[in-house]
This record gives sequence, C-alpha cells and structure tokens, in this order.
Amino acid sequence: MPKNLALGVSELVKRNVTFTARSGGHMPVAGHASLDKGVMVATTHLNEKTLVRKPNPYGTDYIRAGPAFRWIEVYSFLEQYGLTTAGGRVSSVGSSLLLGGGLSYFSSAHGWAANNVLNYELALANGSLINVNANSAPDLFWAMKGGSNNYGVVTRYDLRAIPLGKVYGGSVTWASNDTQRYLDAQTAFILPGGGAEDDRAAIMPNFGYNPLTGQNASGTVFVFNGSDPNPAALRNLTAIPITSGSVSVQNYSEVVESTAGYSPRDRRWSFYATAVKSAPATMDLLYRHMREQADIILAGVNATVGAAVQPITVNHLKAARNNGGDAIDLDPAQGPFVIALYYGNWFDPELDPLIKKWTLATLAAVEKDAKKRGLYYPWLFLNDSGQAQDPIGTYGYGKSLRRMRAVSKKYDPQGIFQKNVPGFKLGSELHSGC
Repeated sequence: MPKNLALGVSELVKRNVTFTARSGGHMPVAGHASLDKGVMVATTHLNEKTLVRKPNPYGTDYIRAGPAFRWIEVYSFLEQYGLTTAGGRVSSVGSSLLLGGGLSYFSSAHGWAANNVLNYELALANGSLINVNANSAPDLFWAMKGGSNNYGVVTRYDLRAIPLGKVYGGSVTWASNDTQRYLDAQTAFILPGGGAEDDRAAIMPNFGYNPLTGQNASGTVFVFNGSDPNPAALRNLTAIPITSGSVSVQNYSEVVESTAGYSPRDRRWSFYATAVKSAPATMDLLYRHMREQADIILAGVNATVGAAVQPITVNHLKAARNNGGDAIDLDPAQGPFVIALYYGNWFDPELDPLIKKWTLATLAAVEKDAKKRGLYYPWLFLNDSGQAQDPIGTYGYGKSLRRMRAVSKKYDPQGIFQKNVPGFKLGSELHSGC
C-alpha cells in the first residue's frame, strides 16, 4: 500500500496538481490539514502497528507505525508490553506532530518527539519510496526532524519504545478566582529549582478568558513518571483546589484519554505561537497582555481566548542534541523558556477577522514587552504556529534554513513540496487559497 501511495504522489506531480497529506487533521490553520482546490491524500489505511524487539539494526525496541494513527492508539498498543513512546500529549492528535518536532510528556528526558523517530519511510516527489534514517540519509533525517511536509509524504514511522509503568497524572480545571494562584504556581514550576527541573514531571497548562462573561478558565494535564501519589515537583500546582477532573496513579493511556475533549471540532479555532524566556515576570506578562487586548478588541464578544504556556527545559534541549539533533537546533546554553500558544475558539464565522486582530495585537504586545525586558526567545514552534508565521525560518536561530533548502534541492530537485504542497515552507508559508 505505501508503494501505491508513492505512485499516486508521482502521478500528482506529473499532472502539476496541488495536494496535501493528512493524518489527524488537528492543525487549525486553513490549508494545512485541509484543501479546497486540489487533492487531499488521506493516510487512513496506513495503520500498521508492529512492535520490533531487540536485536535489530537500531539496538532498541521500537514500534513500526503507519501515519494513520492517533496517539492514544499507539499508547494503548504499547502499554500491553510495558512500553510507550515519546509522542503527542492529546489523544486525538495524529502522527504529523512528529514533523513539527512535537512535544511529549517525556520531553525533558527524551527531547522532541521527533528525536525519538528512528526511521521514516518516505514517498518522494519522483514516486520512489525510501527509508530515511541516520545511516541511509543522514542529511534528510536531520532535516525531517522539524521539517514539516517539505520533503515527501511519510508512509511509516519507526519510533523508539520506552519502558513505562504506572504514572501519576490526569486532567484538571481550576476556578476562575484561582487564576492568579495558578499563574504563581506555574511561575514557581518554571524557575530555577522548580518542578520543571525534575525530568519525570510534565504539565500541559492553559489559561483562557471569555470577554463576554469576564470569566477566566485555567487548568492543566499532569504527568509524573512514577507511582508517587504526591510528587514534590508538582505540589505548587496540585495544591490548587480542583473544580473538575481528577489526578491519580494510573496507566499512561488513561491520562492521555482524559484529553479526549480537547480541541472539539464543533467550533472554529486559531493557533499562533511565540516564545518567552522563563523568568519571574513571564506568566503574568503572557496573561496580562491577553486580557488587556481581549477587553479592548473583543469586548462583549462570545468567544474564548487564551494561551497554552508550555515549559521547555534545558534538559529537554540537551536530550534533543543527545538523541541525534534536529533541524530545530536550539541551544541549551540559552536557558529554559516557554512556548506560548495563543488560541481562540468561537462559533460565528463573522468573528474571524476580530479574533485574528486580537491575536496579532496580543502577540505584538507580548513580544514588545518581552524584548524590552530581555525575555524574548527568538524561535517559533511549528506545531503551534499560525497563518503567515515563519517557524522554519527561526530554526537554529535562523541558521538551519540554508541547510534545509539544500536538502530539499537534493531530494526534491523540482521543488514540488515547495510549490504544490501548502504548509509551512522553507522560509515562508504557502497559502492554498482556502
């Protein structure tokens, strides 16, 4: 079946057709997981899941996984063997997370999710199907770890398996009047000596605000790799009274399953990204500008806006380099930072321009303030980026792009995946006309 897909790609190329490939369809940027004019390549039937034990050429247990999977399916499959992999944090997210780098609850110990890919089976523009790994094509292997859909269509991922027992975790929400307490708790978590320095601890937090009701919303997903029912690394956060959800020692798949309601598809969504260094002022800065711009631009509007503020630790960046490196290429010596995914969700299409206005105003205010304080981190996370942002241009603080373009010319000399495939391209965004 992968060979048929590769042949299909070559036919699309011959006919000069705009096309794209879709796995989970989580990305809300128009044209990145959808297409109005052209061909959508659905990987639905590429659903292999095979555990390969040692000995093997990679020297570690791994799972061969077709790109049709959602992460909960992979975790449930591996769990029967006492294993997992460093993949996505939301149950419904698909395999393409790996092509943007990908955050995992195990990233502080294992780097980006992409650092745990041992091999890509890839359909090139010329119709050939190749294996891409550190030995067969080290230049392409490096570029694909964060390189999005710029090199071909992935027909299989071989992912390193990680031993795992029970974990402490779950999803929770907090009361509107506890928002400041949450902001203070996450500040303590990301600062030197805080819980983020424990590689076993991870959070996926967010704060939201409805400008119509004036109500805040905040919460997180907790994961602690171990059966400690009260891990010290998370105590500032677990001390906040919960309004819904629960946390306990349980199977990892149960924690991930608790995210099943995230990003519902009955409404409109937008993502835009920025990054700020971890500091005492970081969380309040990110929250304050979100609220201020919402009260100015969205007063009386029924929508939810906010940010998922995701810690990136020094150990995460060290693990990324130790696991073979990647095109993202961030320097651990630059210190820890947070990714701020500013999001909106709403129902009325007529609000689209207003939500975008709020988002761009918030990003501008945050980045101006962060630069003034010396806290701006000059990088964009592709998986959280929005329309017209240029995440790949920030890789290696701007130094990776030339090498990535050279790899593209080698494996896609006609530039098919730059001209005919929408998405975040090598230095720009190609719009699909959606």
